[in-house]
Amino acid sequence: MLIESNPISMKETSIMIYKKVLENRLSRKKEELVEIEKQLEGLATSVDKRKFIELKAIVNELENCIDIADSMVKME
Repeated sequence: MLIESNPISMKETSIMIYKKVLENRLSRKKEELVEIEKQLEGLATSVDKRKFIELKAIVNELENCIDIADSMVKME
C-alpha cells in the first residue's frame, strides 16, 4: 500500500520539530541564566557579566525564532 505524503503536513511537522528543538534549547539557556544571576548577586567578575549579557541575547533570539515558527504554522 502506497501512502501519499502531504507536503503541507510534512512542512508543518518539520516546523513543529524545529520549534520543539528551539524550546528545549531555550529552557537550557534560561537555566544557565538563572545560575549566572545567582553568581551576580555575590562577587561577579567581568567574565560572568559578559556571559550574562550573551545569554540574555541568546534567550531573546531563541524566543524570536520560536515566534517566527509559530507564525509560519499559522500562515499555512
